[in-house]
Amino acid sequence: MGSNKSASTACFSGSTGALRKGLVYLLAVALTGGDAVSAYAKESRAPDPSAVASQVKKFGVGKAVKVKLMGGEKLSGHIQSIGGDTFTIKLSKGGGDRTIAYAQVVEVKDPGPIFWMLVGAALVVIIIVAARH
Repeated sequence: MGSNKSASTACFSGSTGALRKGLVYLLAVALTGGDAVSAYAKESRAPDPSAVASQVKKFGVGKAVKVKLMGGEKLSGHIQSIGGDTFTIKLSKGGGDRTIAYAQVVEVKDPGPIFWMLVGAALVVIIIVAARH
């Protein structure tokens, strides 16, 4: 009876480190939006060309998109044309057109408003810096 620890405190004292690690991992996954999942797990799925074609057709010509290809390359631009086995985007960087086979696409998605808010914020900063000089 030399210890002043209660039975419940003694029960949790050894697992504090594991609990902290678990909370850190949970917080990391929550903050990254699930991007902490291993690249192997994400790349192991085979692309479904018909699902990609359906998604591209749903977006339609003129829509801004982000495209991730099987080799890991990421592109962003606007859909220029939609074909049977391929679609073409006008690249944001470089300004050229790029024809992409649906079978090469891992993911195609809408860049969302956050992308455009960041672009707008960057433009405001550039204008302010330019106006001061």
